[in-house]
Amino acid sequence: MKKVLLLSAIFWGNLTFAQDYCKQIKKEVTENNTSFSYESPYAEDAPPAVRVVRNYTTNSDLEFDNFNLIFFIPCEFGDFLVKGADGGESEKEETGIVIEFDDKSKIKNDTIMVTHDRRESGSAARIVYFAVSKENITTLTTKKIAKFYLAKAEATVSPEMATALQQYVGCLKAVRKLP
Repeated sequence: MKKVLLLSAIFWGNLTFAQDYCKQIKKEVTENNTSFSYESPYAEDAPPAVRVVRNYTTNSDLEFDNFNLIFFIPCEFGDFLVKGADGGESEKEETGIVIEFDDKSKIKNDTIMVTHDRRESGSAARIVYFAVSKENITTLTTKKIAKFYLAKAEATVSPEMATALQQYVGCLKAVRKLP
């Protein structure tokens, strides 16, 4: 009897702490039910290092399917500036993303543009929109992101966030077949 009670308690405990990541995703649909927008949860004033978004339409005249991971590294705006020959400053161009997984495997793209965002608060951020595709979806749903690099800037992803990202990608994969 003790074994049954113990097993029941463990099973019940696992159920109460299980999360349904798909229910956490914000969904918006246009009135005519042709455009769909999905976003993993985040606070506008404190964006996470990585979030998952997917926007698509079923309107054949405007057909698109944008499925992305948005990578975000906060920094100082001065990090983007370089001195010119005339002594003035200009914003440098940066490229490249490396996504490293917990098994040390990597996805690399040396040509993707790193955009710079200057925030109203005076801070800044490096941002990359990384397309989720048929070529990388299996990796993104079976491995956990440990850290990433945007140009030369590095950010670490917590194990909890890595699990959530893996689940969010799986949830958004399920809403529509990849083109």
